[in-house]
Amino acid sequence: MTTYRKILVCLLIVLPLLLSWGSPPASGQSSPPENKVPARIETQAQRLMADLKKQGFEVSEGYFRLYTQDDCPDSYAAMGTCYFNNPAAPYVIYSVPPWSNEYVDPATQLAFGQNEPGYSTTFRFDPREAVVILGTLPPPAKYFGLQSYIYTRQGKYDTDSLPYRFFEAVQPNILSTFFGVVPENDKRVQIFASLSNSINNVVIEDQSGAAFNQERVFIITPDQFMNRTVRAALSVLSVEEKDILTEQIPGNLRIGLNKRSDDFVTFIRYSMPDVEADADQWRSDLPLRVFRIRDTRPGRKAEPYPPVKLDTRTAQNELYLQPDLINLIDAVSQKWGMPPCTDDECRDRAQWFLKPQLPPLDVIGPLCTPIGMNCLGDTEDTVYQGTGNLLFDEDTIYAVVGTLGTQTGNATYVGLGLNASMRKLGFANIPDTELAGTADAYAPQVENTDKFYLVYLARSCTGLEQLTQGSLCYEISEETLPPCDDLTNTVCDALKISIRDYIRPGTQRGPAAILKLHSMYITLHRP
Repeated sequence: MTTYRKILVCLLIVLPLLLSWGSPPASGQSSPPENKVPARIETQAQRLMADLKKQGFEVSEGYFRLYTQDDCPDSYAAMGTCYFNNPAAPYVIYSVPPWSNEYVDPATQLAFGQNEPGYSTTFRFDPREAVVILGTLPPPAKYFGLQSYIYTRQGKYDTDSLPYRFFEAVQPNILSTFFGVVPENDKRVQIFASLSNSINNVVIEDQSGAAFNQERVFIITPDQFMNRTVRAALSVLSVEEKDILTEQIPGNLRIGLNKRSDDFVTFIRYSMPDVEADADQWRSDLPLRVFRIRDTRPGRKAEPYPPVKLDTRTAQNELYLQPDLINLIDAVSQKWGMPPCTDDECRDRAQWFLKPQLPPLDVIGPLCTPIGMNCLGDTEDTVYQGTGNLLFDEDTIYAVVGTLGTQTGNATYVGLGLNASMRKLGFANIPDTELAGTADAYAPQVENTDKFYLVYLARSCTGLEQLTQGSLCYEISEETLPPCDDLTNTVCDALKISIRDYIRPGTQRGPAAILKLHSMYITLHRP
């Protein structure tokens, strides 16, 4: 063979390999963006994928990104919601490529903002697959949690259910918040409901001894066989059992890849870091790897998990503080020129926040799902309270009062959220560090003021210094929340106030809602 012919043959062999090396994966998606993953984790990920492929499993890689307020316009355009996001703590989500036979709903492609071509944040589960996450957890903070959700479901919501009938009768202006279809696919309802108990920093610490700044592995799967398989492969890589945590997808969901199957999304919440600069660096790097693994070999049946059993929640009983809360409401209203009020009169003067996790609302994932109710990304790691839609103009001032969970022994951290109702957009979050001590000015008149917070919400706090008496007065500009003078108007944003108490100390979950006092608000007017 001449030298020329030898070169030609070599080129014919090597050229296709070179071309395939730089081409997109066979499924059609582009290569995923690279998160800044430590070399040790990258090596583990590559070895794990190689091992599982050698065993005959199909593997595809995804990537992590942030969901921030900048993604809200896409979310609102696609789904009519920004999920009442926490603006102080952007969520961490991953995007993955679909399997070759997986239905991809175009109606939800922008549900959480823009993805790289060929990737999606929402996906369907093959009955014999697992999502695997390897990486370095973030620096110390008050909270870290990973949780998967059913996102949408084929069918209709139940208009005879107790939650639907309650909102219809008592809070009709927020009925559509909890019951609605996918805007571009009215055969599916929005659910966004939790599936099980989350994997949070306390759960990780209790199992492995530490959470923050640690290398950990998460397996998310509906198949017990895949859980065992991935764990066995990790064992070969010397990953200890205590450092592997599995989120079980319950078998009573509609698992599958076809058009009628449920679709899912996974959220990571990371809030109140000890050092904000360190947290920002972690969020910038996102040192995490994610990939999907499935068993396509014929003949093996999936091994589904049983329905979830939620953890029991406990709380420090706050009911003994009820008289003090009423006295605080009376003292604040008198300060603003109202006459003294009896217990019943004070209760009528102030409006209670709703506790949506209690009957008849039951905004808890496994209870929302059967009736097609939107659980709004719920988690058992917190107690939610919230108002209905509130009008907010130049003369209206809201005094918001309630127990502060970090002071009553019921929370590791607390966030008072300010939200725009139509967009379901969280535009401000006031943490417990700013809420602490805000009722202290009333200590001569009210007992236990250290266990309460008092916040005023106004268009302008100028001229209110004597009335707010050293409490926190928070300004909400018209640029942030444009004027809206009609609660029945569906094209303008009213004000919604929420408060969240995360993780009761000494437990793995949020406090029991029934033992938490209702927060309340008083409607005041600029003198």
